Amino acid sequence: MNLFISFSGGKTSAFMTKWLLENKKTDYEEIVVLFANTGQEDERTLEFVDRCDKEWNFNVVWLEAVVDTKPGNGTSFKVVSFETANRDGVIYEDVIKKYGIPNKAYPHCNRELKLAPMDKYICSLGWVKGQFETAIGIRADEMDRISKHMVDLKLIYPLCEQIRVNKEMISNWWGKQQFNLEIEEHEGNCTWCWKKSKRKLLTLCTDRPEIFEFPIKMERLHGLKGSNKDGTKRKFFRENTSALELIAESRMPFERFRIKTWKNLDLFDNEMDAENACSSGCEIH
Repeated sequence: MNLFISFSGGKTSAFMTKWLLENKKTDYEEIVVLFANTGQEDERTLEFVDRCDKEWNFNVVWLEAVVDTKPGNGTSFKVVSFETANRDGVIYEDVIKKYGIPNKAYPHCNRELKLAPMDKYICSLGWVKGQFETAIGIRADEMDRISKHMVDLKLIYPLCEQIRVNKEMISNWWGKQQFNLEIEEHEGNCTWCWKKSKRKLLTLCTDRPEIFEFPIKMERLHGLKGSNKDGTKRKFFRENTSALELIAESRMPFERFRIKTWKNLDLFDNEMDAENACSSGCEIH
């Protein structure tokens, strides 16, 4: 049996990868660690993936999507590196040009930018589905994110099934390491991701408005590509909100994101703090 480790670039995923390579390496004939770059990752995430790789010999294979413009032809992959990884979003734009702007109703960014390149790479190795396991970095305190298809897809969740690790334990462990992923809770690996809560996005609009230049440009250039069923322009954010509208709203008074906002139910607001599916990451389902 072989093992494919899906390394998202986050702290939990990095911890899981290190634990598997140190404790389960002899259980598998071959192990492959893959990281799929979307072109809109936070630079600190890319640096973190590279540092983990070099510090702990992860042998990470960096992948990016290669979109075939012909209808019916699926997305393939190319192997890149930390130095050559795309940072201006051109690969993300290629997906938008073919499939339209992704959002809650059309969540194809994960499928095309992450899942398809990784699937095609695994196939290129000669691995056959059903004959290898896929490790996903989900903690014991987020078991509601475990796929209902885990048995059929041979998905494993080591941090839930083999060592029960929660968010606090992960945070404490990283606090003792020589380096860390220096990203705030509301930032996440994918800078402006439409899956974030509205409060997180408004906070980011205030603190880092420059990261919204890409979605603003995409909505301007490609809003009618794969438009909504009623013919209107497709927009990234919930309730068909555009990036420009989100920026404008952030200039009005609002309560900024704080860690305790989502920890304290008294502060939780359905409109401001609800997140779209897989908001903490984009995994195989």
